[in-house]
Amino acid sequence: MLDDAPEAGTKREDNLMDPADPHNLHDTADHAVLERIEIATEGNDCDKCVRALREPLMRISGVREVKADPDAERVWVTFDARRTHVPDLHDAILRSGYKPAPIAE
Repeated sequence: MLDDAPEAGTKREDNLMDPADPHNLHDTADHAVLERIEIATEGNDCDKCVRALREPLMRISGVREVKADPDAERVWVTFDARRTHVPDLHDAILRSGYKPAPIAE
C-alpha cells in the first residue's frame, strides 16, 4: 500500500513508480505516475452497471484503464496520479448512481 490511510472503499496496489520516493523525482517531469486502485461499489452487479461506471471514469483526465467485476462488485482503475486523484474517482462513481463501499480485508 502506498498510503497509511487510504480512503474508505479504496485499496491501493503497487504502482510503476512511487511518487513519494524522492529518488524517483529526477526523471518524472514528463512521465505519468501510474497508480492502480481497487474500489468496491455497491450495486455494481450487472453488465449495464459496469458500463454506467466505466464511461464516466474513463472521461476523467488521467484515467488510463477501468476494469470491473460485476460479480465481486469491484472496479479497478489505473490512473496518472499527477493528473487526477482518488476523490475525483469516488465523485464520478457517486454521480453515476453507485456508492463506493468499504472493502473487507
